[in-house]
Amino acid sequence: SLCVGSQEEAQSWGHSTEQDGLRVPRQVRLLQRLKTKPLMTEFSVKSTIISRYAFTTVSCRMLNRASEDQDIEFQMQIPAAAFITNFTMLIGDKVYQGEITERAKKSGDRVKEKRNKTTEENGEKGTEIFRASAVIPSKDKAAFFLSYEELLQRRLGKYEHSISVRPQQLSGRLSVDVNILESAGIASLEVLPLHNSRQRGSGRGEDDSGPPPSTVINQNETFANIIFKPSVVQQAKIAQNGVLGDFIIRYDVNREQSIGDIQVLNGYFVHYFAPKDLPPLPKNVVFVLDSSASMVGTKLRQTKDALFTILHDLRPQDHFSIIGFSNRIKVWKDHLISVTPDSIRDGKVYIHHMSPTGGTDINGALQRAIRLLNKYVAHNDIGDRSVSLIIFLTDGKPTVGETHTLKILNNTREAARGQVCIFTIGIGNDVDFRLLEKLSLENCGLTR
Repeated sequence: SLCVGSQEEAQSWGHSTEQDGLRVPRQVRLLQRLKTKPLMTEFSVKSTIISRYAFTTVSCRMLNRASEDQDIEFQMQIPAAAFITNFTMLIGDKVYQGEITERAKKSGDRVKEKRNKTTEENGEKGTEIFRASAVIPSKDKAAFFLSYEELLQRRLGKYEHSISVRPQQLSGRLSVDVNILESAGIASLEVLPLHNSRQRGSGRGEDDSGPPPSTVINQNETFANIIFKPSVVQQAKIAQNGVLGDFIIRYDVNREQSIGDIQVLNGYFVHYFAPKDLPPLPKNVVFVLDSSASMVGTKLRQTKDALFTILHDLRPQDHFSIIGFSNRIKVWKDHLISVTPDSIRDGKVYIHHMSPTGGTDINGALQRAIRLLNKYVAHNDIGDRSVSLIIFLTDGKPTVGETHTLKILNNTREAARGQVCIFTIGIGNDVDFRLLEKLSLENCGLTR
């Protein structure tokens, strides 16, 4: 078909008198191809959650109605914390089995994926996009089967299970079927409205406060079944392009014993422990903000706004300081100060006057922040009664001072000695996400 297309183009250019005559049938053929693009006959997701561990299988079936072979792409967003256990393609009468490889071998691809996820058409935070392409023979069928597993995390008192429902077109058979089995008992359960950042505020959809239309919930003390099965008309009312959004379930379990919940199966055990009503520990926080030249404009402005909000969330028993870094390290206070209205105001003024210039000395900034925290803890003898944190924000890679990744990691680990938690936030697409991720993982923190 590619050769035919090239010959038609050459013919239209080679015979100018026939160009107008050829243009119409070519447009007709284009419209015909659009009308006969592969049809998704089924998109179904079945998920089973047992003791806060989710097994999810996605099934997608497509039909090539055209009289020629066609390329298709299967695409599915999965949680970043999930891992794929199986992928199978059925093209015509041939079966193609996917091979599972270690995630470490794909770390470079994952980093690129995370860097670019904000530019994806339907990308959402905290997800990765799985893609597979194939060619469907004329008048034939294809099926894709993807399985992945995920340990649900408890945040703000709830476990959350999110399923991406983005088949990219309306489907005659679309369904999400979730079973939850919790031997400790289900304390609360809610199904949220479909979440899609691209449709936020659009006013589309039938109900913005409750479960999506056609959602059916059956529940008893230890078991719940949630089915979402919209018709084509209901799908079109939500999103005509088939990008419905995330189907989100939040629930919690009963906790009657202070020792937590212990699950035992096949010689393995898991201990869930979620204590209640514990007083928050005082925090010793150093905010480390990249003020290099690459932060100019929107990046630095948005980062400043975020820090203003974080400063207001500090408690009176907390202590903090601020470091700005480029090729030079600038410390607001050479010691941590207590949280008061005056200190918060002065800190905001200092952040406001930061201006972007110079290179990026990541190693120097981290070393200075750790020394500041260690000095404060040692002088006040409060190591066991508080927690020391570094909130580190940058948009780039180390360009000044120590630039070797392994040396930066070793220097940070030796200086922190397991006493400082480092939380890193990457800004933009040029950030060294692997470095930030390792800095956090090796120092009891998280990366965003």
